[in-house]
Amino acid sequence: MLKRITLLGACIALTACFGDNKEFLIDNPTGQPLAISIDAQKITVPAKESQSIKLSAGQHTLTLANGETVKFSVFDAWPRSGNSGIINPTRTRYIYVIQKYLAKGIEPQGESGDVHTLSIDGQTVTGPFEDLGSEIFIDNSLHYWDLNPTESFPASMSSTSKENYKTKVYRIQDFTYYYNNEFSPSADYSQHIRITESRYQPPEITAHFSSAELQNNLSDATKIYTAFIHAKSAGEQKDLLEEFQKQDREKWHKTKTDGKEVSHYYDVMVNLEYIMMGSILELKQ
Repeated sequence: MLKRITLLGACIALTACFGDNKEFLIDNPTGQPLAISIDAQKITVPAKESQSIKLSAGQHTLTLANGETVKFSVFDAWPRSGNSGIINPTRTRYIYVIQKYLAKGIEPQGESGDVHTLSIDGQTVTGPFEDLGSEIFIDNSLHYWDLNPTESFPASMSSTSKENYKTKVYRIQDFTYYYNNEFSPSADYSQHIRITESRYQPPEITAHFSSAELQNNLSDATKIYTAFIHAKSAGEQKDLLEEFQKQDREKWHKTKTDGKEVSHYYDVMVNLEYIMMGSILELKQ
């Protein structure tokens, strides 16, 4: 279903401050209240609702309803405004959706994002969607969304342009309803559109290279990364991220090695940096 735009003449910019606590959304898609705790704070999220929480940079402990404990770190080396992600105690799968909005009289020429296929309960769906997976912590640094799971796409939006979009993260069961009852494509997907499958995969941060130079660089990068994810303050995280980026500029991106391994090497190094520029990460053994 196409959405409409109300044209405006100005926009507002939001900024974030370094050192602020990060805000996250604890989501409960189930039909029962969800009782958890983060550090010493006990939290009950009502059925089908979400609750915001602000957390300082550094390490924390999440205790699930079954008593399972999960260690995680909050990052504030790269400040952002607004909600920084979802805490997902029920390990629900989430889908990222881009909804196009058009001014009256404007015909759609395509989607406002990449078109992917998703596999959901044996059904293949196609559209401007991405699979965010079902991790306990879902960082929105790479897929920032305007609307949280309990918020709906508005029928119209205000904009300074004739074409715009909003983004939303859906719980899997709510996405299925949206796709079957509300979604309509903004393009003919059979006509010259590149469509790939979206299937969540955790970012690759380890590798074994035959090149000693690449392996040594990755080892040095991993040491900084490991110190970063266990850092206890925003200031310490910021210093480690700056050191990582300095080494990357001066050494790691000036390799003498060539060949097929180099592309893989750069992918892994970029993944490490992107995580450090994010907001939250489970500390796995």
